[in-house]
Amino acid sequence: MIQILTTATASPQSAVKSLDFQKIETCHLPLVAHYLKLTDSRTCDYTIGGIYLWIEFFRYELCEADGILLIRGRQENNLALPAFSLPLGPEESVARAVRLLASLHHPLRFSAIPEDRLHLFAEVGCSRVEELGPDWSDYIYSIDSFSTLGGNAMKRKRNHVNRFIADNAGFRFTDIDPAQCMGLLARLGHDGSRMGAAEYGAVEGLLARWDAFGPYMTGRMLTDNSGRVVAFTVGEIKGDTLHTHVEKADHNVSGAGETVAHLFCKEMKELCPALAIVNRQDCAGDSGLRLSKESWRPLRLLPKFNVTY
Repeated sequence: MIQILTTATASPQSAVKSLDFQKIETCHLPLVAHYLKLTDSRTCDYTIGGIYLWIEFFRYELCEADGILLIRGRQENNLALPAFSLPLGPEESVARAVRLLASLHHPLRFSAIPEDRLHLFAEVGCSRVEELGPDWSDYIYSIDSFSTLGGNAMKRKRNHVNRFIADNAGFRFTDIDPAQCMGLLARLGHDGSRMGAAEYGAVEGLLARWDAFGPYMTGRMLTDNSGRVVAFTVGEIKGDTLHTHVEKADHNVSGAGETVAHLFCKEMKELCPALAIVNRQDCAGDSGLRLSKESWRPLRLLPKFNVTY
């Protein structure tokens, strides 16, 4: 979908010769976390996990300027094109960022912008808005459907969970042990695609540096009767939304995937009663992943857009 909003061109308040962008590292975690708290959005792209898991794939770099955190990378649906993420900070950060960047980037592109922030770009004269499409939309669910598995729509999920519990009366659901979860990740491998390999490397890196990420995220693992890890998950709470960044399960173990998803949401809801939503991210065009996400009956898809000046 192409929508022409206006043909006006944003002008910088003052000429800027250059900005010092650096590759995002774990040492930047407190800085990124600070600016994320100022950015109100349910999209997964504006969480610690949404940024750090995809640093290599999208070649993310950051720069703090004029009270804004700028993140530069690649356009979500076209890695050949450089693009910026939503400027992190208060709402007025978008206008300041456009004025700051307009003299340095022609065209100036922003990628994966959530629908509820498009008006901020229109106010400072963007020339084109393009919807990324359902492959890149976040799947949004009621956390209650996961935590209770109530109703006829969740009957199959309940059956899978009950099957796992019946087969593994001595199962445990505990804080993740990165080394054990790394073992499951290695057993599962990936599908060989570029996206699959990138996601595998991202999860591997997250587990390897869990000491740094642990204060910002929550991880749980599921073990069977023998104590072997059969599933693990990592999530992050922002406002009323639980973002599920990682969910890995041994599909040879009946119900392991459904059980880890259910127990994680149930525990997070008990710890944080204000939670109402689960964001399980996009499917990135993977048909199998799309079917899996749809089977949990999403409330809606959260669309994202590319914005060009």
